[in-house]
Amino acid sequence: MAAAPTTLPTEAVELAAGHQLGSLQGTFTPKRLNRALFALYVFTTIHLLALFVIPGLVFLWWLRRTPDFSRRQAAKRLHLFENGLIVHPESGDGRVVIRWDSVRLYQNITRKIINGIPTTTEYVYSAVGPGRDHATITHFYEGPETWGPHMQQAVLRAQGPAALESVLAGETVNFGDLSLSDAGLTARAKGLLPWSEVREIRVVAGRILVAGSGGSGAWCSTAVSDIANLHVFLAVAEHLHGHRPAA
Repeated sequence: MAAAPTTLPTEAVELAAGHQLGSLQGTFTPKRLNRALFALYVFTTIHLLALFVIPGLVFLWWLRRTPDFSRRQAAKRLHLFENGLIVHPESGDGRVVIRWDSVRLYQNITRKIINGIPTTTEYVYSAVGPGRDHATITHFYEGPETWGPHMQQAVLRAQGPAALESVLAGETVNFGDLSLSDAGLTARAKGLLPWSEVREIRVVAGRILVAGSGGSGAWCSTAVSDIANLHVFLAVAEHLHGHRPAA
């Protein structure tokens, strides 16, 4: 991982030990503004306060959500461990602890396009644990292109074998809008498509496209953001599809 492990604060060490998270894999800090944008925000704040006090105060309050204008935000961290994570949510206080073997992880990656030109990319991962444990992890933290795939792969290692074993034992494993069983792939809006009729499963432009053998188009199209544990779903589906004869 790009972010090297660092020394953990005492509270994080105790949480990691209590939840048996294993060794620290990496720590990510909040993303800072570049110098030009930081200077622009300072300039705007000063002029608003000088000319329009209330809008200036509102803008200053909004800026305190960023680590450049808030020590509390700057002190937040995302810690990834062998068996789970500890994260300060972007909004609010406290820490959330979630293990890879029990999480349902959703991802939503959106690239903004202005006048046909790609600009910023927004990363939103929702980690839902047992009970009330929940964390939304975004591009607020540096390196989403690193920590995002790392989390998906960690969930795959922790849950992939058990998910495949459950399917082969005759159970249906639910991943949100799509479910997998030994009989085939089930979409909520379409029903069951037997493996012998599945021609292709692929991810395109943020959607999972399932093509059936009976037509030229997609049998179903599901947003990646509606699938829990995306890499587990893809790995199990590929195994099941690859071990079934085509229609």
